[in-house]
Amino acid sequence: MLLLSSDGINDSPRPWLLGIELRERDPGDLLAIPVHGRGWAYAGDLSRIYRAWVGKQEGTVDATTLSRVDGALRAALDL
Repeated sequence: MLLLSSDGINDSPRPWLLGIELRERDPGDLLAIPVHGRGWAYAGDLSRIYRAWVGKQEGTVDATTLSRVDGALRAALDL
């Protein structure tokens, strides 16, 4: 899981966050971004994730990957 919601949402009491479940294989789409050692983040999979489903943080993504995911989300959502 790659959590993508803002700090404002993450730090709030809201019961949900925004994220993308990481895929094991490349879905073969321009909106799919490789996440080193973790799989593929596909911008078409943006979902609401309930906090109770989220385990402990296992790491972070580097700035380049985050920028690529940001660009893919902007393209997918026409922002």
